[in-house]
Amino acid sequence: MLVIVPLWSVSAESLQSFLKETDFERTIFHFFGPPWMAVRVVPIFSALAAAWPFRFHRLHLLVSALCMTSGIIYTIVYIYPINEVLFFQAGGSHSPEEIKAMADQWVFADRLRFSVLVIGYISLLRAFSKPLPKEPTV
Repeated sequence: MLVIVPLWSVSAESLQSFLKETDFERTIFHFFGPPWMAVRVVPIFSALAAAWPFRFHRLHLLVSALCMTSGIIYTIVYIYPINEVLFFQAGGSHSPEEIKAMADQWVFADRLRFSVLVIGYISLLRAFSKPLPKEPTV
């Protein structure tokens, strides 16, 4: 993202050129993952169910599950429609100003999504960093 985002931010033409002259459209799912990526949260919810009697672990796994679920829903509902226009249609019939605005909107949305997922990941690490107590802490 340190390389691609500055290229997109220069102008709509640079974004269109990037999308038309590279294999990005074909390889984008390596970055976002396909829509069925939602199964990624199944192990987190399984860990949450298993650790439910332990307050510390329950709290952190619940935060992680909520962050990961909301990040995936946000990606599918908000970011994928922008991807459809920007990436798969290279801006389509939109004006350069509209394409630039969409690219800026996409960058902000992606950074927001990334921040939420990082919070979830840190919560997951926190939950797994502490051993389970011998007795439930309901």
